[in-house]
Amino acid sequence: MKKVNLIYLYIQITVIFFSCSKNYKGNTDKNDVNYYSQENYNRTAAEWEPALGALVVWPLSIPYKLVIELAKDEHLFTVVESEDARKEAEHWFSQWQIDLNRVTFIYAQQGEDSWWTRDWGPSAIFTPNHTFKLGDGKYIYSTPITNLTCNDSLQFIYFDKNNKIELTQVDDDATIAVGKQLGFELLDLPFNNTGGNVLNDGLGTAFSTCVIYAENKFHGLDENEFLRLNDSLLGFKRYNIISNFEKRGIQHIDCLLKLIDEETILVAEPPSDHELHKVYNDIVHQELSKLKTAYNRPYKILRIKTARYNRNQLAAYTNSLILNNTVYVPLFNIDQDSVAIKTWANVMPGYKIKGFKFLIDEEPLVSDKLKSHYVNYGWNSGDALHCRTRAIWNPEMLFISIKKIEPEVKSNQDLILFASIIDYSKKGLIKSEAKLFWRLVGEDRWNTEPLNQTENENHFFAQIPNQKSGAIVEYYITAASISGNRESRPSTAPLGAYKFTIK
Repeated sequence: MKKVNLIYLYIQITVIFFSCSKNYKGNTDKNDVNYYSQENYNRTAAEWEPALGALVVWPLSIPYKLVIELAKDEHLFTVVESEDARKEAEHWFSQWQIDLNRVTFIYAQQGEDSWWTRDWGPSAIFTPNHTFKLGDGKYIYSTPITNLTCNDSLQFIYFDKNNKIELTQVDDDATIAVGKQLGFELLDLPFNNTGGNVLNDGLGTAFSTCVIYAENKFHGLDENEFLRLNDSLLGFKRYNIISNFEKRGIQHIDCLLKLIDEETILVAEPPSDHELHKVYNDIVHQELSKLKTAYNRPYKILRIKTARYNRNQLAAYTNSLILNNTVYVPLFNIDQDSVAIKTWANVMPGYKIKGFKFLIDEEPLVSDKLKSHYVNYGWNSGDALHCRTRAIWNPEMLFISIKKIEPEVKSNQDLILFASIIDYSKKGLIKSEAKLFWRLVGEDRWNTEPLNQTENENHFFAQIPNQKSGAIVEYYITAASISGNRESRPSTAPLGAYKFTIK
């Protein structure tokens, strides 16, 4: 199996030691691994960052109960092809008691792959001057597939009446309509950027399986140029290219793993007797375990057990949507569903975990296209909930990333938390609201410490007092901007909080 390519590895030349007193001013070296610095680069938002709502397509390719929940929890951006389609959607939304004030309709032509908003849909890009743009990558060829080997040539599922590869230029152009009607500027990305196969941490690290090289090669772009463009346009300084994991399929990484936060990866685990069990485990042990986070530490790798459904297919529980403080999980009508929900709840404390089956016969409205494509069940192993939804991110978000304290620390070790905070509203932070909250597990009251600003306006730190051996400390941080945005990390705090143990 091809070893993972660590592209543009972020080399840290200097390891910084410092006194952790209240007088610590903070290191402003651009290579300081304690902080994220956007500097003169674009930044692509991670999935868990603040969003306005979710982008879906009508006619629906997702369960109607999921649509109800998305509209209830956030805002529903719905792509329709015509005024008649809009009226039809409004009728059914009203039937399902969806508040139409929480729905924005976007008019766009729909092609063969319209319902895969994840793949053709826009990413969120913030320029160095904090301007928001929609990233519009190329999505021209319908559903290329390949085998396990990274240098295998592409095959295609759909062909037109002239036996030529079915093109999806119509769907590729839909992002133009989204940007125009929502009032967002577009940034043209001259490379294939298929959304289901591009995950990122918001700090300049991206993950894809190696089929992305094959797709771009087919498009006329070699590996070096692909990586150069991702660096300059999306800010991806570290692009981790992972081995393919399906014997034959689209190889989209969101069906293999999920980035939970900047330093945590949730990876599917097939049953021990499944033919892909070793393939998945090899990726974990030979590739993912050797990668470093943006903070120059190994990733915390968690597993979510999957199981067979529909003969030998694997339930794609990683193909879930994280949207603000909720995780929307595809369920496959098997016993393993309840275990998957519990796993998500354990790895995402404080988040609402909502599961959705997709029994075609139980849907009140199903298009002929959907019936013919999925027959009995609406999710499959390479195409589930995450594939058919995508966030519309908040263009004025308050961005926070923290370098968490190690899970286990010595009793004499200084307990310093580092935070990077960027106010994209450009209104400025309320400095008195930038705080660290901490307490010993079992206590009711939270202690507070101010977040101290370094010489860099986006970098902050705070110190938790030393604790006795055996103590378990939980903590979170908050920040607020003059624009009215308030955020915490983790975003579900105080229900969810980070923890560490004193050895």
